[in-house]
Amino acid sequence: MHPARTNLTSSSPPPDPMQARDLVTARVAARAKRFPHFDLSPLDTNALDRRDAALAHAIDQAVARRWLTLVTVLQSQLSRPWDHLQPQVQAALLTGAAQLLLLDRLPDHAVIHEAVQWTKTNVAAKASGLVNAVLRRVANLRDRIVDDQGETRFLTSRPPEDLPLHDGRAWRLKESIFADDPLCRLGQQTSHPPELLARWVQRFGQERTGQLAAHSLIHPPILVAGLPDEAEKSARVDATARDASLPPQCEPHEEQGFAVFDGDRTALEELLRSYPNARVQDPSSARAVRSTAHLAPNLIVEVCAGRGTKTRQLADLHPQARIVATDIKQPKLATLHEVFKGHAQVRVVKHGQLLEFAGQAELVVVDVPCSNTAVLARRVEAKYRFSRRSLAQLVKLQRQIIADSIRLLTETGQLLYSTCSLEPQENEQQVEWIAQWHRLRVRGQGQRLPRSLPGDPPSRYADGSYFALLGTSAR
Repeated sequence: MHPARTNLTSSSPPPDPMQARDLVTARVAARAKRFPHFDLSPLDTNALDRRDAALAHAIDQAVARRWLTLVTVLQSQLSRPWDHLQPQVQAALLTGAAQLLLLDRLPDHAVIHEAVQWTKTNVAAKASGLVNAVLRRVANLRDRIVDDQGETRFLTSRPPEDLPLHDGRAWRLKESIFADDPLCRLGQQTSHPPELLARWVQRFGQERTGQLAAHSLIHPPILVAGLPDEAEKSARVDATARDASLPPQCEPHEEQGFAVFDGDRTALEELLRSYPNARVQDPSSARAVRSTAHLAPNLIVEVCAGRGTKTRQLADLHPQARIVATDIKQPKLATLHEVFKGHAQVRVVKHGQLLEFAGQAELVVVDVPCSNTAVLARRVEAKYRFSRRSLAQLVKLQRQIIADSIRLLTETGQLLYSTCSLEPQENEQQVEWIAQWHRLRVRGQGQRLPRSLPGDPPSRYADGSYFALLGTSAR
């Protein structure tokens, strides 16, 4: 029986995985020392060939996405507490268990052998014996793959012997290793901390919380907006015509104007070069900027522009406007300079230069740093960092950014505030604070919860988001 499918093509022979596994295990060991604070830098696979690099990325993502699930499984097969193990031993166990439970076409004997060899080289022979014994027990724990949950999949009623997979199936285990309490079990099965799930249950109820947790198991598709006009016509154009109008490796998304891209990074870069107006963007992210379509600003200032996705959308939507974009983080600012070099509308400036535009902007866009709880399928590490303390720190930072940004508005200007969070403290309560202390009124707002469950088609996928458009009472 095969576990969850990866992106490795079944028509090709399995890669030689030793170097890929060594690379990932070393990275996981570094993460284990600092968990839950992950190293977010991209995995450097330049020394690997294409297939070994794909394997390395698949293992790395599987461990990151299911860290708490894997720890629960491994702890059930250990005779000592998980926290008493050396980080290097934890890494060998995590990467081995991820391959045995979450990836496919990787022979058990090869996975276990290479985890043992890595431990001998990087820890000690005695530790390698523990790794060998535990991973063999994990492999034996698997019973069969089940795919019979129908519409009830991934709800809090899922059996304690099921280990859910990203594609809607699950491993049925020989033992019930997960907790009897439904909420605790959901956290273990989907790799979410109890504090975050408890907040969601209080607000959304148990069933929706189960769906939100399940959504973060999905391997999110690449979604592209701004492709040829033929792909963005009204609903009167039938699906066949829209499909034919899309470039190769693109399929229509459920939301008009978006397509699902199914290709590698090289093909994506070629697509974006071929269609200058195209951008990688989720439909939920695009909703915030679309809420400004009725405005006609001469000057737009985007304060937290990141890598420029919303900046490009603003330029498309408001071709008459001058746009000033910045980000306080230097790597993102460097990307902005590269993306918009020579752009007719967009000027990229250092964050400290924003005061030059005080009182001049008809529209200020503030897509603030947030907890990312609406995009956990893409930001897999964010759920581990979540806490009341971290949330309070983010709210404080957001308020400082808002207060600084409001100074840029004209007397009748409008502020577009957006997050990729589900938390009221970052969304509705923040907007209430703006209205109370900065004399702005809500002109429009919207929230979307993450959409689709494991096993749904990529064309249904969407992240969650929140936005509010605020202006003075005179506007």
